[in-house]
Amino acid sequence: MDKEKAIDILTYFRDADKIIRLNQQIIKNIEDQYYNSVGALTMDGMPKGKGGVSNTVERVALNIPDSVSRTIRELERENKMLEKIKVEILHELNSLTFHKKAVILGFYIDGLQWERISAQTNYSPRQCRNIRDNAIKQLMKNFSENKVIANYHFPE
Repeated sequence: MDKEKAIDILTYFRDADKIIRLNQQIIKNIEDQYYNSVGALTMDGMPKGKGGVSNTVERVALNIPDSVSRTIRELERENKMLEKIKVEILHELNSLTFHKKAVILGFYIDGLQWERISAQTNYSPRQCRNIRDNAIKQLMKNFSENKVIANYHFPE
């Protein structure tokens, strides 16, 4: 694994929560559009039917295209995989020493400037960049040895 790929994985880790929230919002919007479009129902507690399915429920069930159900399942599957990838990346980040992890999280995840990272870690900005380079080398090795991360196709 090369340095750019490791940096892409860290960037993907940073954005994974945003992608998950976006997918959840899309699922909610689809469900609101198709599943909650039943309309007004009389809810006076009195039985109206003779044990059959009401016309309203039947109408909603028949109007949901297969592509909508398939889209919801795909988005839910993608969210589960994103959660799994996040856990694996976090596991590899936790294998770093405290200072390496602080520099990597500060720079790639939190987007801090070198001066700010330097103040947090009590190292000079140049030392922080050296620590980052060493941490990236270690993460390249760890990411390539992790089967879940190595086999996952990260989007470009």
